[in-house]
Amino acid sequence: MRQKITSLVLFTALSACMISTGWSQQVTAAITGKVTDPSGAAVAGAKVTATDADRGTPWTSVTNSDGAFNIPRVPIGTYNVKVEQQGFQTATQSHIALEMNQVARLDFQLQIGSLSQTVEVTGVEPLLQTQDTALGQHIDARTNEDLPLATRNYVQLTLLAPGSIHPDPSTPYSKHEAAANPPRPFSNPCT
Repeated sequence: MRQKITSLVLFTALSACMISTGWSQQVTAAITGKVTDPSGAAVAGAKVTATDADRGTPWTSVTNSDGAFNIPRVPIGTYNVKVEQQGFQTATQSHIALEMNQVARLDFQLQIGSLSQTVEVTGVEPLLQTQDTALGQHIDARTNEDLPLATRNYVQLTLLAPGSIHPDPSTPYSKHEAAANPPRPFSNPCT
């Protein structure tokens, strides 16, 4: 009996570890923003729908009393975002590309009118991640195929990211280290 209880406890603990590991490896992004009227006042209760352009899956949110909305944990991809509120024209933004861990900020200013009228925003500036100071880079399959890699080491593609550095292993980091570790002459063990 005691062995069965021990086995059950061990199984439960291992299952919990596997579940938390599975959740931590999600590849998602988020959409946040604010909805205002023509005077700049917040629009509360507006329905915000982000539709995945590839799969057709809708993700919805409703603005709070400050006009803010948040759609967390959406899969990466391209989205069409629509904002609707009674007494205002529907506003949309199309082809919003979300990358892994990106928090895209989309602000909408609704125009007075009926829901049957739609205002589509085009010529939008690139989405900036203003939630934190992290820099990122999306390296897709095309980049991997188009760029020559002399050493055939795909990890070198990380050097394309902003802020990345390439320490040269053949040179020491400081004069002090250079004095402490002088370069050794090359000796061929085969001769």
